Amino acid sequence: RDVPLHLVHATRIAVTTKSFVDDYQIDKEYAETALREAAAAVQATEKAVKVECFIRHGLASDALADESRGASLMCVGSEGIGRVASAFFGSTATEVAIRAHCPVAIVHRPELSVDKRPKWIAMPVNGPHDADEVIEAAMNEARIRDLPVLAVGTWQEDVADSPHDELDRTVDGLRERHPDVRMYPVATRADIGRFLNECDEPVSLAVIGPADVPHVIHMRPSPERGERTILIVRH
Repeated sequence: RDVPLHLVHATRIAVTTKSFVDDYQIDKEYAETALREAAAAVQATEKAVKVECFIRHGLASDALADESRGASLMCVGSEGIGRVASAFFGSTATEVAIRAHCPVAIVHRPELSVDKRPKWIAMPVNGPHDADEVIEAAMNEARIRDLPVLAVGTWQEDVADSPHDELDRTVDGLRERHPDVRMYPVATRADIGRFLNECDEPVSLAVIGPADVPHVIHMRPSPERGERTILIVRH
C-alpha cells in the first residue's frame, strides 16, 4: 500500500517511587526489545516497508485509539481475555474495534491449515448504511490479495421479493462496477458472524462495517481452515 508501518508498544506510566520506577524501567526495556524483534521480523520479509517504532504510555487500548487518528489502517491481534472466553476478539482488540478512528484489521494467529482449497474474502451486501464503504474495501482487498469474494446476503422471512433473485441482481450490479473481481453470491438467514461460524468455505478475510461488530465479536476461529482476519471499515 506504499505507506509507512508504525509499530506501537504501550507500557505503564512512569511514577516517582523507586519500586515503581524500577518496574517502569523493566517495562521500557521489554518494550524496546519487543519493538526491535518486530522490526526485524518485518525486515526479514525483504519487502520495501518503512518501519518506525514508538513507545506509548498507558493502556494499550487508549494508546492505539489515539494512534488511529492519523492512521489509514490499525492492525491488532485477536488474543486477550476474550480468547479464554472463546471469543474471537480479545479485550484490547474489542476496545480498538469500537474506538478506533480508522479501519481496523483484527488478525487471528495463523494455524496449520489442512484445507488446501482456495480461500475467500467474505462481505455482507445488504447490511446497514455503511455497505458501500464495506463493498469498496472488500473489492480493494480482493485485488491486492488476488482472492474471490463471497457476497453474503442476509434476509428476513417476510421480504416481499425472492431473496435469491434480489441478491443475484445486487451481485450482477457489483460485477458491472468491478469486472476484475471474481464474485459469487450466497444467501443466508443468519447474520454475518453466524454465517462465518457455520461456513464450510475457507474464508481468509471478512470485511464488515461497525454495525456488524456485535455479530462477529464472539465468532470462533476455525483452526482447520487456518487464519481468518476481520477488517472493520469506517467512513
